[in-house]
Amino acid sequence: MFQTKVVRIGIIGLGVGRWHIESYLSIPESKVSAICDIDEDKIKSITTKYGIIRSYTSYEELCKSDDIDAVSICAPNYLHAPIAMCAIENGKHILCETPISTTSQDAEKILNVANKFPNIKAMMAMRFRFNRDAIYIKNAIKNGDVGDVYYGFTSYLKQLGRAPGKENWRMKKEFSGGGTLIDNGLYLLDLIWWMMGCPKPISAYGSTHNKLENSDTSVEDLANGIIRFENDATIMIESGWKTLIHDGNMALRVFGTKGNATLWPFRMFMEDGRNITARTADHSGIIAENQFAHFVNCIMNNKQPIPNIEQGMIVLKMLDAIYHSAKEKKVVEIR
Repeated sequence: MFQTKVVRIGIIGLGVGRWHIESYLSIPESKVSAICDIDEDKIKSITTKYGIIRSYTSYEELCKSDDIDAVSICAPNYLHAPIAMCAIENGKHILCETPISTTSQDAEKILNVANKFPNIKAMMAMRFRFNRDAIYIKNAIKNGDVGDVYYGFTSYLKQLGRAPGKENWRMKKEFSGGGTLIDNGLYLLDLIWWMMGCPKPISAYGSTHNKLENSDTSVEDLANGIIRFENDATIMIESGWKTLIHDGNMALRVFGTKGNATLWPFRMFMEDGRNITARTADHSGIIAENQFAHFVNCIMNNKQPIPNIEQGMIVLKMLDAIYHSAKEKKVVEIR
């Protein structure tokens, strides 16, 4: 059991880190005790707005502080692995923005370090797993209501003007690890894979494209792929930063032998004899905590986080395989 009444949080990276700060401020059991960024102007802005006095320009120094219990890792992707390992080795719980690293090999290094510190809570920031409709569908699948689940489809498409700018670090592969697939696509792949029970992936086939603006960048603006699993189920994924559509679109569908379910909006249809009937989601009994409250709760009560590092590594293996398949133009095994 955690010994104090408040979990003291350090925020590393003050871009998306601002959202983390505001989220922790709404949780009575957490306190944002320190912030870290290489940009001193950002530090001054955050200090002024939220009154957080302690600040660092070095993540190593923050991780070594005795006044911090946990860190939120919100830095650019290529820094996730070194920060995560530094924090864990210094006895800090971690909540890491996705992806856990830019490659599955680096994710495995983090997992190996985390396994040496079993009391440390190491969690991925997979916010969609805390959607109550998603939890309801996952429970229905687990209970056998949908039958044998054999296919899932997910899509995350943005309009042309909603892509990151040319100078954004996300547009440089050495900093990001990839484009839209590892940025937006990862969230929905993780969600649908988790809802389907986290089956073991065995192969993938995919393609990546950069056909519109910024064709000189090193990352894709549209990608798609299909992943096959050991239980013979498949998942198809598509993700686009810059697509010529009227509005942004998120979609997720799961098909089973007894029914199917969708998100955004929620719909669920079940076979009832010869008829197809709609089902309404029953959220009673579903804990409505968000990912930040869950992280704090896991630390306070010695629970294991729902989105863990090993699962983050497996999702990255699937994405690595899609990227490899796109390059080699063939089906790629996942090991």
